[in-house]
Parts: sequence; C-alpha cells; structure tokens
Amino acid sequence: MNNLFLSILHGLILGGAYGLIAVGLSVIFGVVRIINFAHGAMLMASAYAYYELFTRYDVDPFLAMIVIAPLFFVIGFLLQKVVIRPLLIRERASVLEPTSVMLFTIGLDYAIANLYLMIYTSRYKTLNTWAYSNYARLFDGKFVTQYSRIISFVLAFVVAGILWFIINRTELGKRIRAVSQNRDAAALCGVNVHTTYGIAFGLGTAALAIAGACMASFYLVSPSVGNVFGTKSFMIVVLGGLGSIPGAIIGGLIFGLIEQVGAQFITSTMASMLSFILFLIVLVIKPDGLLGKKK
Repeated sequence: MNNLFLSILHGLILGGAYGLIAVGLSVIFGVVRIINFAHGAMLMASAYAYYELFTRYDVDPFLAMIVIAPLFFVIGFLLQKVVIRPLLIRERASVLEPTSVMLFTIGLDYAIANLYLMIYTSRYKTLNTWAYSNYARLFDGKFVTQYSRIISFVLAFVVAGILWFIINRTELGKRIRAVSQNRDAAALCGVNVHTTYGIAFGLGTAALAIAGACMASFYLVSPSVGNVFGTKSFMIVVLGGLGSIPGAIIGGLIFGLIEQVGAQFITSTMASMLSFILFLIVLVIKPDGLLGKKK
C-alpha cells in the first residue's frame, strides 16, 4: 500500500507535466481548428533553446522562460500569419482543418527534427540545474522526487489557469471564443479573424515553450524527444476533450497515473500500452473526450 501511494504521487506529478505539454495543443485546436503535428518538434526546439542558454550563459530554464516563452509566442504568431493564414484562406470552405495545413505541419515536424539532428546529433543532453540535482523529501522522507518535477506540476496548473482566465474573462477571450464558435459571424461583427487566430496560435506555442523548460529540467533532451511527447499530447487532448484546457490537464494526470501505478503490477512497457487502450476506449465510447462538448 505504501508503494501504491507513492506511485500515485509520482503519477500525479508526471501527469502534470504531460498536461502542461498538451494544453498548448488544446488551445490551438480549440480556436484555429488545426491539429498541429509539429507540436512535438516545437517542444524539442524550445528544450534546445533552454539547453543553449544554460550551457552558454548558465541561465536556469525556469528563469529563461521569461525570454523563451514570449519568443515562441512571436514564432507561433508569425507562423500562423505568414504560412497558415494563406492556406486557411485558400481552403476556407473546409469544415475543420484544410488538408494542406495538416500536411504542412507534418512536413514542418520532420524538417525541424532533422535540422536539430544535423546540428546536435542524436546524443542526449542533460541540464544539470539546481532543480534537477536536488530532491524534495516529503512524508518523513518516504516520498523523494526532483524539485524540477514539483515545479513542473505547479506550473501546469498556473499556465492552465492563466489561459483559462484569458479565454473566459478578458475582452481578447471574447474575440477568441467568438472566432472559435463561428468565424464568419465574428468577422461580420468586426473581429479580425486571422489576427485572433495568430494570437491563439501564439498563446498555445508560448505554453508549449514553458512546457519545454519543464521537460528539459528533468528529462533527457534529444532530437527524437518530440516524437515521444508529441504523440502522448495528442492522445491526452483527445482523452480530455478537444479544445478543453481543464480536459488537457485531467487527461495528463490520468496518463501519468496509469503509467506510474500500472508499473507497480506490470512492466513499464505494458503500463504504457494501458494508456493507448484507455485512449481507444474513450475514443469509441465518448468521441468528444471526457470534458469535450458536442458540436
């Protein structure tokens, strides 16, 4: 029972990091209705940005977020305005996502991954930060985990809360909700649809950059790391409900719990398979996800 309790705690902390990675993808899909297949590659790129700042200038990733997150907001905004916007305009008759946009993000994922493979090779990088090297000891020392994981868990709820507040309690959020519900009606009311799309894409990319700081602080960084987290983030978003920020966090927590608790009874590989099985079951029984709304 003691081991089970500790595995639940580890699962919740890991699930928080998963949820944080998925939040950005959920925001982008919820507003722009685009599944960004380059999500994992952009996460990897942000992790290498933190790696460069740490190795060259000894800047802690959690401090470097002040610079990297706004930078990735600009990257996401420009990516939508310069590349995705013309594709959306050309195929504006599509119901959800233009095929050309989907193919572009798939190609972008391969391009980024191979570019970083050429620059950094396939060797794993470690950021030996203070939060990575020091451990928190809770419950009379029975529960031991890295400070970086605890910070990541807290940041998941902070970032999700900020995004939820922006979307549901601000004037910008009203425009974002209007565009996500009916972009033609929003345009008739004077809302600049594609600028709103760019802001939403930028917010999702900035959230992803914050997740990159968390991932780089406790996980090995390599050009292939985006494939691992990118695939899981897609499943988490679908599990929690496409476009739902709370759903992304809940889905991440569920995935973390399944992997950590399941590993107490079966092999870690089989425990990961349980996550896929749950994903398929939810997809069949409730295609809209746990917190998704029927359109």
